[in-house]
Amino acid sequence: MKPFPAWVHRLWSAWDIRVTVLWSLFLQIVLIFCGARRKTIRAIWIEVVVWSSYLMADWVAVFALSKLSNTAMEEISCENNKVPCNALMVLWVPLLLLHLGGPDTITAYSVEDVHLWLRHTLGFISYVGLAIYAFLGFWTGNTLWPTILAFALFIAGGIKYGERSWVLWCTNEVYPQVLLPIRIDNAHHLVNYLGWNACSDAMMLVLSYVWLKALVPCLAETGKLDERLTPAKVTNILWDMTNGVETSFKFFELQLGFMYDALYTKASNIFTTVGCAFRILSSICVVSVLLVFILISKDEYSSIDVYITYTLLAIAAALEIYAIMLVIYSNWTVVWMSKHANKPPMMWILRFLAPLVVNCRKRWASSVPRLNLLCVSLYAGNSTILRWIPKYFEMDQKFITFMCCKEEGDLNGVKTLIMEEVIVLFEHFSIDVNYDNFFSQRGELLLERLELDNKGRDLWCISGKSFEVSIVIWHFVTNYCYYLDNNSNVGQLREISMIMSDYMMHLLVNQHHMLGNVVKCNLGSILGCFGELMDDITKEGLSNDNIEVCKRMLVWEPSVCTSTNAHLEAPYSREYGRMPLDASELAETLMGNEYNGKKWDIIGHVWVEMLFHGASKCSLTTHLKQLRHGGELLSQVWLLLTIHGLISPSPYKSLRPMFAETLQKIDKTSLQQI
Repeated sequence: MKPFPAWVHRLWSAWDIRVTVLWSLFLQIVLIFCGARRKTIRAIWIEVVVWSSYLMADWVAVFALSKLSNTAMEEISCENNKVPCNALMVLWVPLLLLHLGGPDTITAYSVEDVHLWLRHTLGFISYVGLAIYAFLGFWTGNTLWPTILAFALFIAGGIKYGERSWVLWCTNEVYPQVLLPIRIDNAHHLVNYLGWNACSDAMMLVLSYVWLKALVPCLAETGKLDERLTPAKVTNILWDMTNGVETSFKFFELQLGFMYDALYTKASNIFTTVGCAFRILSSICVVSVLLVFILISKDEYSSIDVYITYTLLAIAAALEIYAIMLVIYSNWTVVWMSKHANKPPMMWILRFLAPLVVNCRKRWASSVPRLNLLCVSLYAGNSTILRWIPKYFEMDQKFITFMCCKEEGDLNGVKTLIMEEVIVLFEHFSIDVNYDNFFSQRGELLLERLELDNKGRDLWCISGKSFEVSIVIWHFVTNYCYYLDNNSNVGQLREISMIMSDYMMHLLVNQHHMLGNVVKCNLGSILGCFGELMDDITKEGLSNDNIEVCKRMLVWEPSVCTSTNAHLEAPYSREYGRMPLDASELAETLMGNEYNGKKWDIIGHVWVEMLFHGASKCSLTTHLKQLRHGGELLSQVWLLLTIHGLISPSPYKSLRPMFAETLQKIDKTSLQQI
């Protein structure tokens, strides 16, 4: 017995090629519109859509190409010396090569795809050969116009597909002159010229591009820095603009944007002479084929195939035009035009285009995820759905973090506090100090400034604790102080500290690889320390009263060994077992009379130093991987520290004295608002 009836087989045999070709076209539309959106949207749905479309796009196109090659060899024709019924399919073959080349907005889904450039190159050779095989099969003396048009489309498809393999190879080899192809010979004079002509947005883009181009060779151990663009010069320019903190972080966001484009898109190839020429040629071929196809007679062809061919060509031409518009409306175009700013038309266009590119488009997710363990604890105690979720592969913990994680969009206070800490580093410490050692002591910089005794230093540094346990302890301390603080005159530091505490906890639980060599935080181990207390709180109906919960947690003493902690490895069991007592002791000290007036100043700066420590330990590859997930504030902090010569590798360490001198001249009124 056949699993499918005969009519299903007939339907699939008649429509398999047509359905797969249209499905391939649909996937290209999804990728060109959603491929670049993933860096501005931090959501699961965009990840699923882009990931599934990226994986299916090549498979569907290759499947359709294989079916076309089989059809071409079957000699399907109505009668001898007449036009074959499938004659228009010869145009679909090179269009599938266009699909295999992919849109400009996404060349690689991840960094790992970049390393597979050789596989893509072998695929390019194989599939182009298969397309030529199918093209020759459809080539008959009765299909002159479709054959000529298909030849023109072959030029466009070959360029598009070859361009993808070339970009992947160049990105894998990390050639700075290829990744950042726009050459600016005299950046110092160009920046001054843009400043004189009141084109500050273009000046910022040029600065971010030039400084990134100096950083990439340093990471690749080639090239050197243009010493005329020193940190003093850049800092003066940034702080002379309207808002120093906001402008500085916009500077880092633009650099991360260039990094994303160089790694995951075709931008680096388009702005070369050869790449630009090929792009113009391929676009002309696609649009010309559409126009000619509209003019020629199509009476002898299948009406269904005519409509499908119209759809394929029209959407292909529309996508080419849309891609050109994206190129024009991009950071790269502004940098290229700035290079030729001395020509009158260019400066006029720059004054119109640069503000639109810099200020009127979203560059990143512009928010940070927040995960609060207090909320997680209360949700775990109240949720009835958790009992139905299997515990395999930590599915229950992933569900809890998904339900309790929220986004915080107001980061102005956080960025101001971070910039204030950088200024403090240069004001209170020698410019020759090894900041890497400081960042390894979470809170050491603050304690140096406060000149505490050894007892206070050991307490606040959580002496002997690992980085992940220190984050958890300070997270609970921040919660205790946040909900039990009766002082209303604490400014924004209270909210800022809470945001940073929740953000660091999110990194520890969901992105622990971004904090260096730390052990992933196991929610079951942490919540197990308060397991008995949470059960009592749930029974008493206090789970919605955060203040009462914090009061109970502050004075609660766990048993020596609970069943939840029994499965942990010995060293981490001891650390987590002591965690509630350490958090309570530290919170009571901070809420005492001695430190109550500057409690939030202490907590806020400790979190900034922990953020600096995590940024200094995160590898470059990890930062680059995170760019496709909407970016992270931690990556901007890493750029901030690297450009200012505070962590390695950095080409700017020798310029610390000039930077410190400039910081002394900065108007700090905007920093004092918090």
